[in-house]
Amino acid sequence: MKLKRFMPILALACVCVAGQADAARDTLMMREQAPLPLTNIEQEVVLPVPSEEVRDVVRDFTYFQLNQAGKLIKDDTNAVSGQERYSNNALYYMNVRRSWYIVSHRYKEDSYARVALDRLYDDYKKFFESHTTVSEAGKMDYAQEIIDILDRNTAEIKNDELRFYMNEMVIFSLKQSMKDGNNRVKVVQQTNELVAEGYRVVDLRKAINTEEALD
Repeated sequence: MKLKRFMPILALACVCVAGQADAARDTLMMREQAPLPLTNIEQEVVLPVPSEEVRDVVRDFTYFQLNQAGKLIKDDTNAVSGQERYSNNALYYMNVRRSWYIVSHRYKEDSYARVALDRLYDDYKKFFESHTTVSEAGKMDYAQEIIDILDRNTAEIKNDELRFYMNEMVIFSLKQSMKDGNNRVKVVQQTNELVAEGYRVVDLRKAINTEEALD
């Protein structure tokens, strides 16, 4: 009788131990290993990246940015170009999602997952900081480079969980960047209107990185 009562406790203990063992073997928590290209079989079975949803969102974001051409966005007493504002939005929300994965999973700085997520974010940061405008002539190259960055960063990633996270970083950031819920932010037409109302045009990146821009 005592043995029967003890069995459920023993089973629960075994599950806990097994879970801890699995966590200890979790490759995402371990240090990054030397990357190896995916085999042909692995390429057939891994989670698709970039996913179709990524491609759809990238297309939508590209056309959204095209529609921002010539617009100025004002917030309080500053104004920036529409395209630059939403590029900054994309980076902001990508960092939000990246940080959420890192904190929720407690990834260490040198862990496989942390290094991969940081690298992806850094590559997009370089891209958006050097592509603050989108033109009709360059829209295809713009969209393709956003996709190619994700493709390059996942070319040797074999873990489907991590591949999913990297897909989601792009999907979440671009979707959220197009949803600006700040009621104080308004679209204005031209610089003359701003001057008449006492607003001034500010280079946002310069304003963030230098004190002179805020004088």
